[in-house]
Amino acid sequence: MRHRLLTLFFLLLAAFFRLYGFVSLSPPGLTHDEVANWLIVQDILAGKHAIYFTRAYGHEAGFHYVQAAFVALLGDNALALRLPAAFFGLLLVAVVYALGRQLFGRQVGVWGMGLTAVLFPAIFFSRLAFRAISLPVLAGLSAIFWWRGWDRREAGEQGGRGELSAFVRIRPRPIPSFALAGVFAGLTVYTYMAARAVPIFYGVWVGYLALFHWPELKQRWRGVLLFGLLFAVLAAPLFVYLQTNPGSEFRIAEVDAPLRALLAGDMVPVLQNGVKILGMAGFAGDPLWRQNVAGRPLFDPLLAAIFYISLPLFLWKIRDKRHAFLLLWLATAVLPSLVTINAPSSIRMINILPILPLFIGVVIHNRHKLSPVTPNLSTVFVNILGIAVLGYHIWWTAVSVFQIWPQNEEVRFVWQAGLTQTAVFLDHQPTAHTAAIAGWSPDTMDVPTMQLTLQRDDIALSHFNPLDGTLVLPANNGSIYRPTILDLHPYWQTQLASWGTAEQNHGEFVEIRLPDGFVPEVEEGEKTAVTDTDVIPANAGIQLTSQMTEKTAVFANQLQFLGYDLVGTQELITYWRVLATPTAASRLFVHQLDAAGNVLGEDYRLDALDPQAIWFSHWQPGDLILQHHDLPVPMADTATLRLGWFNPYTCTPGPCQNLLMETGKPFLLLDLIRQE
Repeated sequence: MRHRLLTLFFLLLAAFFRLYGFVSLSPPGLTHDEVANWLIVQDILAGKHAIYFTRAYGHEAGFHYVQAAFVALLGDNALALRLPAAFFGLLLVAVVYALGRQLFGRQVGVWGMGLTAVLFPAIFFSRLAFRAISLPVLAGLSAIFWWRGWDRREAGEQGGRGELSAFVRIRPRPIPSFALAGVFAGLTVYTYMAARAVPIFYGVWVGYLALFHWPELKQRWRGVLLFGLLFAVLAAPLFVYLQTNPGSEFRIAEVDAPLRALLAGDMVPVLQNGVKILGMAGFAGDPLWRQNVAGRPLFDPLLAAIFYISLPLFLWKIRDKRHAFLLLWLATAVLPSLVTINAPSSIRMINILPILPLFIGVVIHNRHKLSPVTPNLSTVFVNILGIAVLGYHIWWTAVSVFQIWPQNEEVRFVWQAGLTQTAVFLDHQPTAHTAAIAGWSPDTMDVPTMQLTLQRDDIALSHFNPLDGTLVLPANNGSIYRPTILDLHPYWQTQLASWGTAEQNHGEFVEIRLPDGFVPEVEEGEKTAVTDTDVIPANAGIQLTSQMTEKTAVFANQLQFLGYDLVGTQELITYWRVLATPTAASRLFVHQLDAAGNVLGEDYRLDALDPQAIWFSHWQPGDLILQHHDLPVPMADTATLRLGWFNPYTCTPGPCQNLLMETGKPFLLLDLIRQE
C-alpha cells in the first residue's frame, strides 16, 4: 500500500512540474525552434511527409507526427504543440520506475521515479515543444523489454537484501520481448540526433556479453538476433537517407570541433569536455540558458556525492550484467556532448535520464551493506534524510523552473516574450484591425510566431526590423508594437516624438499609437512627376497622400515610391506605400553613382540574404514603409541614386531578379544634381 501511494505521489508531483504554467508562465513565450517545429507540423498536415525534415537544421520526423496529431485535435496553439512533450515527460517517470524495478527491485524503481519527477532536465525538456524528450522514453522502453526477454521472468520482487528473489516465474516466451526491444530501439533514431549513440551502446553491450557472459548470450542468441534485425530494419531508412543526402545535417558541422580535433590527433578538447561532463552532477552543469539555469548542477551536494560514490562501486561490479548495463549506457549516452562544443550539454546527453537516477537508487537501496551493524537505524535515518532531500529538490526545482529561469533576460529574448505577450494583448483589443510589429526576424520567424500565438484572424499584421532603420506605419492608423528590449532607430524615435505619438509600456512590449488621421510629410519642394528617363530631381519632397500616385513609380504593382529626403551628408530617407501584399521576398537597394554612372557605394535594406531562411509575406496593403539609409559615400560626391527592389532568393547562383516598374525598367534613378 505504501508503495502504491508513493508511486501515485511521484506521478502527481511529476505532472505538476511538467504541466503547471507550461504554456505562458515558464517558458515565457515561444522560441524559434518551437515555431520551426510548428512549421514542420503544418507541412505534415498539408500532406508533405518525410522521415527527415531539412527545415531548421534538420529534424528527425517521429516526434513531429505526434505533434501533428495533437495540433489536428486541439488546434494551432502552444498547448497542442507542447502537450506531447509533457506526456513523454510523464511517461519517462514511469519508464525509470519500470526499468529500475526490472533491474534491481521495486525500491530502486521508486527511488528512480522520485528523482526523475523532480530532476531539472527531465522537467525542463518536458515543458518545451522539442523532440529530444522522446528519445529517453523510447530508449528506456527498449531497455525494459530487452531485460524482460533476457531474464525470461516477471519483474522480480525484492528479496532479503535488495536482490531479486530467487523464486520467480519463468517467462515462457522471451522472443516477443526481444522483438519489442528491437522495435523501440529502432524508433529511437527518429527522435533526436543524440539517438545515434543508441546503436553504439547496444553494439558495445552485446560485445560485453560476448566477453563476460558468453554461455548466456549463446543460449539467447535467437532473441538477440531478432532484436538486432528489427533494430536495423527500422533504423535503415533514416541512415540511408542521411548517407544519400550528406548536406541534410549541416548543423553537426557547426558543433563537432572537438570530434574533428580528436580525429586529427588532438585529444585535449575531448578530455576537457570529459572533465566538464563529470563535474555536471555536482559542480557546474549546462552553461547555456537555452537549456538550463546556466551552470546549475544536476544534484544537490548530498545526491551528487552519492552519485560520485556509485561510479567506482559500479566499476567494481562490472562483471555483474545489471551494473555493467547502466555503466555502459552512461558512457555512451554522454558521447554526443563529449565530441561537440558547449559541454556539458544537457540536451545532447538527454539519454542519460532513464538510468541516471538508478545509480543513486542502487547505492541508497544497498545501504545495509555499508552499515550492517545498525541496519534499522540506517533505515530510519535514510528515510528521514530522503524526505529532507526530496523536499529540498522540490523547492530548488520549483524556484529554478518558475522563477530563476523564465525571468532571465536571455531566456525572455530567446523565447520571444515581447512578441508572444503582444499577441496576447492584441487578442483582447476589440477595436484593433491593423498593427505593425517590430522584431528581429520579420522575414523568417516573426510572422509564424504571431500566427501561432495570436488566437484571432481579423487583425492585419505587418512586420519590420528596426535594426535596419525601417519603420512601418500600418494602414488605418494602426498601432506600432515593439519588444521593450528592441529600440527603434534613433532617427525614427525623434520623428515619432515630433509627430505627437503616444507610447505606453506594457512590460515586455511598448505600444506606439499614432494620432488619429495622421499622415507624415517630408519637406516640401518642387513636385516633379517621373520623367521618361525615370529621373526625379533632388529635393522632390512629396506629401504622402494617395493623390500623388501619378507622380510616383510602382514596382511589380506592389510597392509604390512616394518620395525621399536628404539628411546631412550621408543619410537618405525613402518613403514607400504597399499597394498589394508582396508575392515574394523583396529587398530594397540603393546605389550611389557618379556622373559617369559608376557605382560609388551601395546600401541594402529590408529582408535577409539567407538562402536557408523561411520567407513570409509581412506587409499589408496601405502600409507606409519609411526607410532610413546610411550611405557609404558623402552626397557631395554622388550625382545620381539608383534604387529598386530585388528578390534575394534569386541571387544564388544569380543574377538577382529585380522587381520591374510600370515602364519595364528594373530600377529608378534620382538625379542629385541641383536644378537651377
